[in-house]
Amino acid sequence: MPKRCKNSEEVANDTGEDRISALHDAILQVVLSFLPSDETVQTCVLSRRWRHLWKSTPALRIVHSDLRYWNVKELNVFVNYLLLLRDRVPLDECEISYRGRCSDEEYADKVRFSGMWIHYALSLCRAQVLKVNVGIPLMRGNSALVSQFLRRLELNGVILWEHAIDFSGCPKLEDLNLHYCAINGHKISAQSVRRLSITQCAINLDSDSRIRISAPCLVFLQLDGVRGGVPFLESMPSLVTAYIRLCGGGNGCVLLQGLSGATSLELITTARDFIFRKDLKRCPTFSMLKTLLLNEWCVAADFGALACFLQHTPVLEKLVLQLRLDVIWKFVTKTYESCNSTVQFLVLKHLKVVEIRCHKEDEQVRQIVKILSTFGVSSDRIDVQVIQHTYFSEFSPSK
Repeated sequence: MPKRCKNSEEVANDTGEDRISALHDAILQVVLSFLPSDETVQTCVLSRRWRHLWKSTPALRIVHSDLRYWNVKELNVFVNYLLLLRDRVPLDECEISYRGRCSDEEYADKVRFSGMWIHYALSLCRAQVLKVNVGIPLMRGNSALVSQFLRRLELNGVILWEHAIDFSGCPKLEDLNLHYCAINGHKISAQSVRRLSITQCAINLDSDSRIRISAPCLVFLQLDGVRGGVPFLESMPSLVTAYIRLCGGGNGCVLLQGLSGATSLELITTARDFIFRKDLKRCPTFSMLKTLLLNEWCVAADFGALACFLQHTPVLEKLVLQLRLDVIWKFVTKTYESCNSTVQFLVLKHLKVVEIRCHKEDEQVRQIVKILSTFGVSSDRIDVQVIQHTYFSEFSPSK
């Protein structure tokens, strides 16, 4: 008969060991740092040893939601006492999150106290990571974020005015994520940032001005579902990977010049109009680009956009066309015979594979294949993939 496995309590009784108590204080504090701060404080009743451990945890997590047992006002009182009583040790991370509805009075308290808590985390505790999920202006007045230690900043549902999108006061900031934010201003200045993600944000909705992005050290860029004016990208000589998904409002756009140094580029639009027409009139040369993913917009206007791209990507190795054929043929009014067959791709010696992803292979796909062949792409390099599920990104973070 097999032996019964002993539970953890029986093991502790047999060996006389308390494995939790055997851990060093620093390890216990790291474990506690993953909990919301109010739960961390509650561990003080466990024993004398635990009485003060919460004071020196390397993370501060201020979390409110409708599911928790207190309202905004009670949370604010608790946090203010917490900051008075905890040791002023450096913070690896600070998270401030309000996830519930609130009254006008509670909103005013959120604005007042959140700014104070951010100042505490950055200025007094040298936080390296700051996460803010609060529907308020990030900074009050004309002040900007200033920290010599901040490395990562995540803002969700935050209102950003001109002064708040100047990150020049954070010289070590490398990772900047803006999600569902309302961004208002002329320029996002992020001189040290290497990874920038702007997703589902509203940019200058109350004006026609386009915002500029100045991030010369950028290695990774994601612009996904941005509403309002499409940002103007200043020079990004270090850019490696870019994922761009536009939903319209480009006004002809002028975006490609800032992406011309990338080695991997995903360029998608769900707009019905030809959003990159200004870009293609003066299309830059993508001298480093090796992987390119485009959706159905590139075969609109008699396949001119696709031809233009291929003439300006001299070292391209992989091309992916992600196509919804029901959308394509609302754009394309001419057949492949009208294309200029004298135009030659400049990438033939490097282009190894072309993938065409579609929901079904029919005459329309065969016409696209024939178009590619007129530009020197042999059939053995073309892989038609019939995919029934939702398309996914080649190199976006969500993959």
